[in-house]
Amino acid sequence: PWAVEKPRPTDEDVRQALRAAAPHLANAPVSFLAEGWEFWAFRAGDHVLRFPKREGTSAWKLGGRTSAQSLRLEHALTPRLAPALSVPIAVTSIFAEQGPNGAPFAGHAFLEGEIVLYASRRPSPRFGFQFGRLLRELRGFPAATALSLGVPLFDGPRLREDRSRHYEDVIKRVFPRVSCEARSHIEAVYEAYLNDNASFAFQPVLVHTDLAVNTLIHPVTGDLCGVIDFGDAAVSSPALDLWLPVFGFEALAIEEQRPACLREAGIDDAALARMMPELRFLDIRYPLLGILHGLDIGDDVYVRDGIQELEALLRRGQRRPG
Repeated sequence: PWAVEKPRPTDEDVRQALRAAAPHLANAPVSFLAEGWEFWAFRAGDHVLRFPKREGTSAWKLGGRTSAQSLRLEHALTPRLAPALSVPIAVTSIFAEQGPNGAPFAGHAFLEGEIVLYASRRPSPRFGFQFGRLLRELRGFPAATALSLGVPLFDGPRLREDRSRHYEDVIKRVFPRVSCEARSHIEAVYEAYLNDNASFAFQPVLVHTDLAVNTLIHPVTGDLCGVIDFGDAAVSSPALDLWLPVFGFEALAIEEQRPACLREAGIDDAALARMMPELRFLDIRYPLLGILHGLDIGDDVYVRDGIQELEALLRRGQRRPG
């Protein structure tokens, strides 16, 4: 668990780090941008800089990688991946092993856009097709190249082992805090997935693993305009990138775009049916990760919000596809 909190860098800390790692930005305006689960984000001129908030691993990361490992992975992968995609991605152009809080930090050119799930407007009628094309292009990036760049492999056996550990963690730490109805639903979904051999008999491909909260749309046109945060990428099941079209399009009120998205991604009905146990697992896993994250860092707000999201998911469960 994440036990060691890193201090938030000051603006002067950021400027000193830039003098060493990116002197061309040393005199650029510096301002605090945002705080996420994992990083402090700052703006320096036309670049975004990210500094780890804590040491150690977290519940949502496959294989228990650390924030520092995620930054190193992005540094290796994103320059090679960007030319293979039709949508801009956050390409690491600034990197240093020793940042102001003693951990690596990284930076990339600012990408205009809003996170699709929280955007101020609906995605455009073209978004589903554009997202499907992104999925196809990611899957088409050579897995051997991704592995050579340090992207970890989670084939069927290793993914099942990781998911089983996660389930044990949920039983131990989450079950005492949620309702009997929630426990029963989690058990049914998780055990159906973990006991389904077909869910772990896949050809590993490059996946982002967290596109739902890292896909950007243009605030005016609503088109797909960028993808950020490739630090949790893996070579694993293609289902790991499918939560957004299968379940998220409902929240975005663009369910009618799902067929075009999946068709462009090259996913037919039979393939989708094989992946549904894992997709149902991912659907319920998201609020559970919020609870586990809150327990990891000792923040009751995350725990409370995660429980509320879980209960809301159960209430609308009958309207879910599949």
